[in-house]
Amino acid sequence: MFENYHLKNFNFRIIIYVLVLSVIGVLLIYSATNQSTYYGNYYKRQIFGIAVGFVAMMVMALISYKFVLKCWPFVYAIDMVLLVLTAIMGSTHGGAKRWLVLPLIGNLQPSDFSKIAIIVCLAAFIAYFHEKLNKPVVLFGALCMVVPHIFMVFRQPDLSTTILMLAIVAVMLYVAKISYKYILGVLAILLPVVVYFAYFILSHTMDELVTMAGENYQLKRILSFIWPSLFQDSIYQQQNSVMAIGSGGLLGKGLNTTTFESVKNGNFISASHTDFIFTIAGEELGFAGCVLIILLLLLLVIECLHIAKNADSIEGRVICVGVATMYATQTFINIAVATWIMPNTGLPLPFISYGLSSIISMYISVGLVLNVGLQRKIREKESTIFDDL
Repeated sequence: MFENYHLKNFNFRIIIYVLVLSVIGVLLIYSATNQSTYYGNYYKRQIFGIAVGFVAMMVMALISYKFVLKCWPFVYAIDMVLLVLTAIMGSTHGGAKRWLVLPLIGNLQPSDFSKIAIIVCLAAFIAYFHEKLNKPVVLFGALCMVVPHIFMVFRQPDLSTTILMLAIVAVMLYVAKISYKYILGVLAILLPVVVYFAYFILSHTMDELVTMAGENYQLKRILSFIWPSLFQDSIYQQQNSVMAIGSGGLLGKGLNTTTFESVKNGNFISASHTDFIFTIAGEELGFAGCVLIILLLLLLVIECLHIAKNADSIEGRVICVGVATMYATQTFINIAVATWIMPNTGLPLPFISYGLSSIISMYISVGLVLNVGLQRKIREKESTIFDDL
């Protein structure tokens, strides 16, 4: 469970990056909510989440990741139980049932932890079947392991997290050296899907599309991105976000700006402390602040990939790559939505957006990466967690 670690292998740079990002996040959350009677104490809850997450990170950094992978059945079972409970008795907001209210804990969003569960379970599977991964029956087994988690998240519905989890699985399998014939096979399946969607759009009149969009908010968000003038109620947040970011200029209007024209003071964006936190950063910290946030997240991803390169086993490598994919994809989608270069979909900006489940799960993932770094490669021969069985 615990190994003889060398302090020189402990990556303090990662801790510095996540702490600086977390501090920036708290400042932005405070600025976005300090004039609200309902959300006014959210920055305090975020600080509490950071404290809990930091402790969890240090614990995970000291527990051998190979021991964690051996516990994958418990991780799998706990995550599935939480997802099933969410589907049965979860609370609904905005047409989605994604939150579970637990005694003493409060609101919990299991899908945030499902991303970590997928990384742990798939890494354990790859460790055991690495040499046989390209056999159809083995690959089918890998899909059977991850599909239930992804399906339960998709049903909530949470399309953005579903896409994120698919990206994590795809990159982890690629790093595990899955055959290109399977990659080409997936692309061959996706191409007709894209063609069918285009045909579906073109084969219906605009009135029919508007009617269908009224019954499916995810379709409405996609159509509003294509024809924004027809769905003003779905794109007003992104329009206001772009204007707010642009109004920040080079250095921004300053934290806690009191100008009425700001998005927070005018209530022009309803999720400014979560999905649109980057909007607050652009308006109040300007171009320089946005670049700083993106640079810190980029450095964090690079550090994860560097640790992956020096990992002592294939499972350590895919864990780090999976975590790096999670950070990079969430960052891209969140900023792309805030800058209106993709349809509106909710994903938190790592370590910045408000959310106890999100911030704690992020810190747990950092702990996993740090432990992989503590057990960096000391010999050329790779080993797996199942060698001693």
